[in-house]
Amino acid sequence: MFIKYLDRRQFIAGSLTVAICPVVSSQPPAQASQLNQDNYEFSLNGWPVQNPADGVSSIERCVISGISSSCEMRIGDVNIILSDLVRQMHYRVKDIKPGEISGWKAKTEEAIQTPYSNLSSGTALQIRPSMPIDSYFAYEIKIIQEVLKDYEGIVSWGGDMTNKDESLFYINASPEDPLFLEVAEKVRVRNFADVRIN
Repeated sequence: MFIKYLDRRQFIAGSLTVAICPVVSSQPPAQASQLNQDNYEFSLNGWPVQNPADGVSSIERCVISGISSSCEMRIGDVNIILSDLVRQMHYRVKDIKPGEISGWKAKTEEAIQTPYSNLSSGTALQIRPSMPIDSYFAYEIKIIQEVLKDYEGIVSWGGDMTNKDESLFYINASPEDPLFLEVAEKVRVRNFADVRIN
């Protein structure tokens, strides 16, 4: 378990992020994988595309406690996992400054066939989106890979794409994937357990 790498006080503060955004249950769309490419209602990972302006969106600006940063992302289990990821990147790889995280983006036809479409469903984010390719040192890449292992394949990194984008991290599972729900619960329980211990 990678908690031991973090300063305990930092991690306690970060763990409270789950209280900053409303927590809701993930609702599976109807056969999202089949509908996705035809009508652009779903991102590549099978989540419904969101439009915060329509008044019924699941996207909120979520404050990531402990690092003075925030971004727009899907509330609930997605927020729990991606906020945890950002904290790990901040504490274990490189400090993340305010304004260096970008989340939800409106859908575009160019992105719909790619992992970038996951930004439009609020299930992806970018850390330093303007940074050049190959900005991470080898030891930092190794740490990133270690961090990702804890999410059991549920979170993917743009640094592993053919046309790599080291800023991009996204949920690589549909809402109804049992492993996604298990990983979200694992992260939630671990964070609250750490608060109780301290």
